[in-house]
Amino acid sequence: PFLTRFSQRYNYHCDVPLASTLPRESFSCSSQLSRSHGPGFASLNRRDGAGGWSPLVSDKYQWLQVDLGERMEVTAVATQGGYGSSDWVTSYVLMFSDSGRNWKQYRREESISGFPGNTNADSVMHYQLQPPLEARFLRFLPLAWSPKGRIGMRIEVYGCTYRSEMVNFDGKSSLLYTFNRKSVSPAKDVISLKFKTRKTDGILLHREGQNSKHVTLQLVRGKLILLLNSGCANLPSPDAHATLTLGSLLDDEHWHSVLIELGNTHVHFTLDRHSQHFQAEGKCDYLDLDYKISFGGIPGHGKSVAFPQKDFHGCFENLYYNGVDIIDLSKKHTTQILVTGNVSFSCSHPQIVPVTFLSSRSYLALPGTIGEDKVSVTFQFRTWNRAGLLLTTQFQHGPVALVLVLNDGKLRLSLSQPGHPARDITAGAGLSDGQWHSVSLSLKGNHLNVMVDGEAASVAHSLHGQIDSGETYYLGGCPDSSSGPGCGGPLAGFQGCLRLISIGDQAVDPIMVQQGSLGTFRDLQIDTCGLTDRCLPSYCEHGGECSQSWDTFSCDCMHTGYTGATCHSSLFEQSCDAHRHRGNSSGFYYIDSDGSGPLGPALVYCNMTEDTTWTLVQHNGSQLAKVKSLNRESPQPVFFKYTVSLDQLQAIMDGADDCRQELVLRCKKSRLSAGPDGTPVSWWVGRTNETHTYWGGSLPGAQKCACGLQGNCLDSQYHCNCDAARNEWTSDTVVLSHKEHLPVTQVAMRDTGRPHSEAAYTLGPLLCSGDSGTATRQRGFLGCIRSLRLNGLALDLEERATMTPGVDPGCPGHCSSYGHLCHNGGRCRERPRGIACDCAFSAYDGPFCESEISAYFGIGSSVIYDFQEHSNYTTSKNSSSFATLLHGGLTLAGEMATLSFRTTGTPSLLLYVSSFYEEYLSVILTPNGSLQIRYKLDRHQEPDVFNFGFKNFADGWLHQVTIHREAAVVSVEVNQNARRQVVLSSGTEFNAVKSLMLGTILGADPDTLRASLRGFTGCLSAVRFGPAAPLKAALRPSGPVAVTVRGHVAAASQCAESKGTRAPAREANRPISSGTDGGEALVSADRRDPAVIGGVIAVVVFVLLCLTTVAARIYQQRWLYKKNESTVPPAGDSAETALKSEVNMQSSVSESQREYFF
Repeated sequence: PFLTRFSQRYNYHCDVPLASTLPRESFSCSSQLSRSHGPGFASLNRRDGAGGWSPLVSDKYQWLQVDLGERMEVTAVATQGGYGSSDWVTSYVLMFSDSGRNWKQYRREESISGFPGNTNADSVMHYQLQPPLEARFLRFLPLAWSPKGRIGMRIEVYGCTYRSEMVNFDGKSSLLYTFNRKSVSPAKDVISLKFKTRKTDGILLHREGQNSKHVTLQLVRGKLILLLNSGCANLPSPDAHATLTLGSLLDDEHWHSVLIELGNTHVHFTLDRHSQHFQAEGKCDYLDLDYKISFGGIPGHGKSVAFPQKDFHGCFENLYYNGVDIIDLSKKHTTQILVTGNVSFSCSHPQIVPVTFLSSRSYLALPGTIGEDKVSVTFQFRTWNRAGLLLTTQFQHGPVALVLVLNDGKLRLSLSQPGHPARDITAGAGLSDGQWHSVSLSLKGNHLNVMVDGEAASVAHSLHGQIDSGETYYLGGCPDSSSGPGCGGPLAGFQGCLRLISIGDQAVDPIMVQQGSLGTFRDLQIDTCGLTDRCLPSYCEHGGECSQSWDTFSCDCMHTGYTGATCHSSLFEQSCDAHRHRGNSSGFYYIDSDGSGPLGPALVYCNMTEDTTWTLVQHNGSQLAKVKSLNRESPQPVFFKYTVSLDQLQAIMDGADDCRQELVLRCKKSRLSAGPDGTPVSWWVGRTNETHTYWGGSLPGAQKCACGLQGNCLDSQYHCNCDAARNEWTSDTVVLSHKEHLPVTQVAMRDTGRPHSEAAYTLGPLLCSGDSGTATRQRGFLGCIRSLRLNGLALDLEERATMTPGVDPGCPGHCSSYGHLCHNGGRCRERPRGIACDCAFSAYDGPFCESEISAYFGIGSSVIYDFQEHSNYTTSKNSSSFATLLHGGLTLAGEMATLSFRTTGTPSLLLYVSSFYEEYLSVILTPNGSLQIRYKLDRHQEPDVFNFGFKNFADGWLHQVTIHREAAVVSVEVNQNARRQVVLSSGTEFNAVKSLMLGTILGADPDTLRASLRGFTGCLSAVRFGPAAPLKAALRPSGPVAVTVRGHVAAASQCAESKGTRAPAREANRPISSGTDGGEALVSADRRDPAVIGGVIAVVVFVLLCLTTVAARIYQQRWLYKKNESTVPPAGDSAETALKSEVNMQSSVSESQREYFF
């Protein structure tokens, strides 16, 4: 979980403008008002032409499209109106596609509404896409626009290059990966991939072992199901067989992302933005499987497959198993991969064009085929609605009508003629399930036929007149002016999707309909299926069954014990006291102790006495239990099972003032304790499976019965009557009342092995009284709370919500609209009337975390950030901080490191992170200027060394480096475009991180030490390792800092004047530490008397003015002499001066080659 949050918070910088650099031909549109309003003028801030795109007609069927040239990762979009006009868009829909066909709507935060647009012509509305999307084509569809103008748009798209490996399965092929045992992590398997398909069923992956053990991921009716079989026959069903289901409508031919983290006894399963977690209570190992895993199918059908299965038909992308690129291995034809069937390494794009009927008033009118003596129509549809008009037509000759409707999830085809009885056919069932269903209907001669999903039904008719094709076919509904058959009745129009429409054996091209050259339509979306599963995730609580239509969902709360729109409100009182207040007498009642919480109602007995109400919970051992040894073996303890779950028991006790349970012990030559030290030979076990040896009214830990405390035991030498071991029956009646230990789940009496020794006991029900939790008997709050302060202190509701049943973290507020304003890892924080950007985990500063924190390093200088020292401060301040975890010897399964640098010196050490276990990460520039990254994650192994020879990086330019490690997989990004992925062999975990060092260091491996002897001379900025930002801690301390600075390190506003500049920036330096051998931690600036400081400043200013006058006179006399001499930069210890001199020298060489080379 830590790694997941870490990766989400610190992902790559991917925000390069993509659209503004494209040629005009990359923009297209539905229509344009004039040539100067064409799509080529639609780039953000563009003012030529008419200053943006405007369509010929402003309606909701218009769109602006951009072709990015290749598949890109898109992280944000921005819009403007037409320059200097009254034209802008106030709301729009964003669609995306890989091929320019089969578009999909990007839905923001599970919302079905569009993006917020502009309120004027020139302001920019920026929206961050969370999560990002990958696509080549984007479409902006205006929904609403300026009431005083028309549609006007200028747009920008932000993102970066997206690289991927693809493999295509044809439904009869698969990949079998055989891996080395040493390459398998003993703790966890991690499988990640993306897939897309148009089929509803298929095996994505399968791995099996002995005793029918297997892990299988498969599509079933468009849902993704993870099947787990532990192979342990002795386990109860929840552990032996587990099924996790995610997703719906996954046969949409769009990419879906899958991540499976499989541990020994736990599974974390993620599909797109939804996750499920399963924790097994047994001891079986889900990782104890064969060293083979198949993708796309099961070769030879597998030895453990006992379920129907189909091979996958579609595409995979970026398939990784424990960091291994499976598709790359397949391309290289390695012996580890066995390819079965026809597998290709590209993904074809579909040519099927779906049509979405958005409302009950939608319709599509298509012309019939003239001259045919038959009717033939085929199509496929999917919908959630149980009823709707699908098709109606009237023949060209004679008043014969054909009407096809969906009614109660079934198809009914009617053929009617005035004066003749109508002929009806009913076919299919359950067709409103959101799946694609194929329909084929035909009328020829005297036979009417309809086929649904391959099952045919037919009927004979005796209608008179010529049978011919209808003049116009209306699909989904009728125009308002139509009064034909099926129109204007109580049945609403169809809402859903249609595709593969054919009339008279002629396929219909919906693109021609969109362009206006075929038929007419209303309220359609063409080239997309906009069907949404409103039951994913299900908002029905407590087991309520979710059902849906096109625009709403409902919950069936029958037999759940709850009521309300989402089965949230309990039908039962929360306690026996509440039943008493309603005037009920003693008896059995259902109580719901946590109200609307996740626990269900429990059946208890409420005993209403004169002054107290008791809640009684029975168990399965209320009769006298006799204990006697057989064959000198100790008797087994008795386990008690209560009529309600342990969670419900705890809720009942949490809401009670007092709980108790009576235990009657009967003994004959049987003791509770034996030996002089009172060693217990009998005990009982409580709710938390802890063993207790105290009895009755004593305090926990005291091995005395009630008679021992009261001094009235039968034998004063003992503390319990049973311990006297008399040859006659004695008893101890005890009352256990320590609520935290109740109820009793086991009783063990082991001293029954001697002759004539016996024991028996009776355990009474759990009794609770008082009603501390539900005294007011009010229903729980249903809604959203944010910005809560208690006595002026802000409370972390999100953290608390993760631990509270029935409460979920997250509350849409200002951050949902304006969170994109926080950059560079800054976190948006809600305020009562706005937002604030928390830059604590960012290497930047400022109101929006955009102010770069940079420093110039002189020769021999260094900055050391001590994680352990930092944790000593942050532990008391923030127990959840990253450094606090490090202080405890945290094992990092992954980390993110970023930095920007500018230098001309080699070799140079850019970054060094050490640990207490001699593990480290170092980033250096080699003598030839190439980038080298060294990981050593095991002290007993040699380090992993990776050279990234993209270019000579010691060229005085600003370069950015991002390193992202997850287990053994390391991804490196340089200058936001050059990427490389490598796999470590030295280990997968970074243990006990100690410190981070910049510049010169002591004590490292020879190559790192060789680079560090020169240290680093130049400019560093945006340095970050996880949430630790050493330069920020040094230059902008917010408290006692854990940073030590040695040598000359000077603050700078930024390392480069502007993005892309080649020349070094001229920055104002601020020394933060003078060179000292020992070094010292940064502290606050010295406080001096203001008057003294002012006097010193005045004297210095006067002296400088005098020196300036003298220098000017001398300079004037020597100017003619000096102007022809070459000037040499003065020596100094300023890192910036040295860097600028070297860069200027390089610049002059490159710009005036003839002066230096002959």
